Amino acid sequence: MTDALAEPLVPQTLLEQALDHSPGAEPLRRQLFQRLRQAILDGRLAAGSPLPGSRALAEALALSRNTVTAAYEHLLAEGYVLSDRQGTRVAALAPSAAAAACGQGVAAPDPRTAARLARIQPKAPRPGPAHWLSPGMPALSQFPLAAWRRALDRALRDGGPAALGYGDPLGERVLRTAIARHLALARGVRCSAEQVVITEGAQEALVLCVRLLTNPGDTAWVEDPGYRGAQSALHGGDLHTLPLRVDAQGLVAGEADWRERMPRLVYTSPSHQYPGGAVLSVARRLALMEQARRHGAWIIEDDYDSEFRHTGEPIAAMQGLADGAPVLYVGTFSKTMFPALRIGFLVLPEALLAAVRQPL
Repeated sequence: MTDALAEPLVPQTLLEQALDHSPGAEPLRRQLFQRLRQAILDGRLAAGSPLPGSRALAEALALSRNTVTAAYEHLLAEGYVLSDRQGTRVAALAPSAAAAACGQGVAAPDPRTAARLARIQPKAPRPGPAHWLSPGMPALSQFPLAAWRRALDRALRDGGPAALGYGDPLGERVLRTAIARHLALARGVRCSAEQVVITEGAQEALVLCVRLLTNPGDTAWVEDPGYRGAQSALHGGDLHTLPLRVDAQGLVAGEADWRERMPRLVYTSPSHQYPGGAVLSVARRLALMEQARRHGAWIIEDDYDSEFRHTGEPIAAMQGLADGAPVLYVGTFSKTMFPALRIGFLVLPEALLAAVRQPL
């Protein structure tokens, strides 16, 4: 092959078949790059073999020199060839990697995955039109699409190109301010915009709580039965999850639990326990917060759908019961807007802001 390349070239010397010049075919530079790349990978062009000069190859293949130069530059950029004063030559590639890249039989690596994956339960199938009474699925057919489209157009018009760039890592300031105001009025949450973090849905908020506050091996309490997504977030942080039973007044956590199985995190949905629907009584809320303070634990309050209540006023959030509550409040727009929006939020306790601002 090296001797052949040193002589005047004809297309058959280098290519098995002529390049496709027909209308609609891939650009010639791309075709030439792919042919040369494949010849390198399957060994027809051995490591160290010199490639012909761009002018010589262009003449042999009846191509423009710019086409050949572009193909060579692409090969050089991806590391298939080396170039110096003496010309262009084929780079040395690992034999097994080259064989795998060109589809030859190579033993696959051991497909071992992280041990924590075995503890994460599979998600339930996504509900389709015939199952829109499934939990967490709002009435999508009633969503005001026209008004939403107008709002998007107005936001893009007013924000201009700057709206498409990177913003504050904690989220758009205007949105965080609006959320803080809404939570104060509708949920009784005590917070400022500085405490609000915008997340990709409530699930990311749960994952963020785990990353910010725990180390592998820490203990986390979860409701039993409870939300599978919360358990997945906790397992993803390599935590030891301890299920606590739920009764008509919500999560049951006794003195013995705090004494013998002290948690770092406590996950609860106090305003509307999922899936049972119990409301955590105010006595248990206050006791849970007091015990968390005493033992250095943090409570994750998942307020996933508290805006919806068939009778009476919405149940106020646990976070707003006391100043400085050891509660991380998680919310989402998946129920009030639509799930595909994928916007949630996390309200951090003020005591955590200085410690976690830099990692965020």
